[in-house]
Amino acid sequence: MAEGKNLYETVIVTSAKLGEEGSAALVERFKNLIAEHGTVQNVDDWGKRRFAYPIEKQTEGYYTLISFESGPEFTAELDRRYQITDGIMRTLIVKRDPRHLAKPQQRAQKSEEAGIDVEAIAAEAVEETAE
Repeated sequence: MAEGKNLYETVIVTSAKLGEEGSAALVERFKNLIAEHGTVQNVDDWGKRRFAYPIEKQTEGYYTLISFESGPEFTAELDRRYQITDGIMRTLIVKRDPRHLAKPQQRAQKSEEAGIDVEAIAAEAVEETAE
């Protein structure tokens, strides 16, 4: 990780009135903004989902998760831009804890060192659910 940079995730909920293409264009716009101020690591489109309660008299919206790395000062600017953009219904920006980002391979290696056979435990769980 670069000096002074943090890992973040942001969830964007866009209006269903925009349609799938309009929502994708809006997300692309924010993805480019994030890329200008940091590094986009992953974009995960969750698609159209129903809300638990109406938001601005709407019951559905398009959800997108973007994982990125940037300086801490950029998140305030990103949040400000979210608030003034039409079509954005809800957003959330969360700082990710790098201690919880260990790769699965590293976790498996640590399990092997501790004498735990993860594959055998998983196989037993599958067999038990099949019965």
